[in-house]
Amino acid sequence: MQWFVACDYREHYFTLYEDSPETHGALSQITLFDFITNNTDCKSGHVLRGHDGRVWGIDHGLCFAADFKLRTVIWDFAGEPIPVSLLQDITALAEAVPSDVAELLDAAEVAALQRRVRRVLRNGMLPHDPTGRRYP
Repeated sequence: MQWFVACDYREHYFTLYEDSPETHGALSQITLFDFITNNTDCKSGHVLRGHDGRVWGIDHGLCFAADFKLRTVIWDFAGEPIPVSLLQDITALAEAVPSDVAELLDAAEVAALQRRVRRVLRNGMLPHDPTGRRYP
């Protein structure tokens, strides 16, 4: 299933980050989502701004692997504190992944997701890439 996002396709992560500081909150949310889902393929064109102004992260077909494979272009927020409201949004995942999600994953993927959530909750910061090689 796909959802069509009507947008200006000349805009993408890098243009939004550079030209539209008002999008930074939404972009940092996508950063958190990419980390906890272990997104292995977040390219700049996978971030869109709809005609309504909403920022969308799209194309999440390569997520939830048990092995840590994060690859994303969104590293500009690394090391920044995660807003308390976002930490509260993910807290329940540390204990239980909703059944409609868990049934689509194997046990190792569920456990890995919960480990990533616990790490974020413990650190309270958006992760950084010490290797410099986690780009798609």
